[in-house]
Amino acid sequence: MANLTTKVCDIVFKNPVLPASGPNVGSPEKILQASESGVGGIVTKTVSVKAAKDPRPTILKASNGGLLNCETWSESVVEDFFEVYRNVKSKGLPLICSIGYSAEEVSYLGKLLEKEVKPDAFEFSTHYSGKSLLSLLEVAKALKDSVSVPIFMKVSPSMHDFEFIIKSVSEIVDGFIAINSLGPCLDFNVENPVPGLGSDWGLGWLSGAPILPLALGAVCRIAMIQNKPVIGVGGISSGVDAIKHIMAGASAVGICSAAITQGDGIYGKVAGEMSEWLDKHEKKLEDIKGVFIRNARLQNCRKAFVKA
Repeated sequence: MANLTTKVCDIVFKNPVLPASGPNVGSPEKILQASESGVGGIVTKTVSVKAAKDPRPTILKASNGGLLNCETWSESVVEDFFEVYRNVKSKGLPLICSIGYSAEEVSYLGKLLEKEVKPDAFEFSTHYSGKSLLSLLEVAKALKDSVSVPIFMKVSPSMHDFEFIIKSVSEIVDGFIAINSLGPCLDFNVENPVPGLGSDWGLGWLSGAPILPLALGAVCRIAMIQNKPVIGVGGISSGVDAIKHIMAGASAVGICSAAITQGDGIYGKVAGEMSEWLDKHEKKLEDIKGVFIRNARLQNCRKAFVKA
């Protein structure tokens, strides 16, 4: 069996497969189930200073094979998760707590969770933090100044001035998680053309297999322009999907939609398939990390040489 031990910002994961922040880890019970399903660590659903009130239904299957959701953040307050967060830590699993959204909120939550739980890292979501560089820098700096552990920015695929923002924020954060779901999007049944989600107009955010190419593109672009680690999220439902993320430059991967549709067993399944692939190709994780970027650069150099 290939060694899947992975280190990200000096945090050691027994394998690189994590639950991505979302409904799959949306309750203490789901976090506990995920922690017993072969994951290398836990990333939590985003919590904020107030519980969310999401309109039902919040998730539906899209006709292109993905999922549409209108979920926001956790519908439970952060205090409801303290016990299960501590349980995760007691198992020796690294814990990344996802928090949001304003500078004041992430500062408060970061300090509170470090005191009560001592997570190994924090993720801050950019969904409701504003799209401007100034607002993102403000949130990143507020969290960085409030905690003693690494912080990761969850990247939105609809972010304008993508490379410029990534380069600017990389001066503050310790890494990136890419990508969040894509939207707003819409799907409905032509036999009954009414909103399928509980949100206004039935608009939601797309995740799952259809966004794999978009996620790979974002991971690659982030890894190419700065040196902080990336956790690849988007469209992963097999070991090969995860291997692609690693080859595109990711240090670890996160799974959400496949865990919703296939159950928690997907985490261990993907980790096992990654190990089998590495054994079959007589490779180690470090051999394949970023290999696509290296090959693409070499190919571009050859093209430039021929043109010259």
